[in-house]
Amino acid sequence: MKADTQHLRLQLRARTAVESLRFRDLALDTAAWIETGDWTRNPNDAAGMLRRRPFAAEAAEQLRRQWKKILKSGKHLDRLDPQHRHKLRIQGKKLRYAAEFFAPAFPRKSAVRRRKDFVASLQQLQDALGELNDIAVNEKLLEQLGDGEDADSKRHGGRIRKAFVGRLSGREEARIAPVLEEAERAYAAFAKAKPFWV
Repeated sequence: MKADTQHLRLQLRARTAVESLRFRDLALDTAAWIETGDWTRNPNDAAGMLRRRPFAAEAAEQLRRQWKKILKSGKHLDRLDPQHRHKLRIQGKKLRYAAEFFAPAFPRKSAVRRRKDFVASLQQLQDALGELNDIAVNEKLLEQLGDGEDADSKRHGGRIRKAFVGRLSGREEARIAPVLEEAERAYAAFAKAKPFWV
């Protein structure tokens, strides 16, 4: 009941803030700045150059840059350590979000179809890399669990614990090769997917 009361109090506080004159002024000032602020008129700054560039061209450049990073990073996927594979997965997630965000800039039917294929191949790569990351995290946790024995646990089942940890660790290690093969296949499919922004 206490949480419900606190929730209602916070909701009332938020509603009061949004309905205040101060918030209304902030919203109007922000809208005015977006529409007519100094940044919209100065032709000599970087924002001015970006304003003159078509949105689709800027979107294509951003997508191309992120796509190239993934192609380069994933080229030798089998040689990447868990940390770099995780970094590659994050790059993939950023590209997928960018592809979805910039989708309206490429409305042609062929671009829509290619974007769906592109995102699907990227999703498969992310899934495989995510599973590899899960394995790495599990191995680290099992290592900590195996190292975390104290005198009491040695007397009461330390061997059982060690055997259990060893068995789980072996299971995780055995999963690496097939999941890595899956990630390599997903990467190959991603590398073949046609960019939808060209």
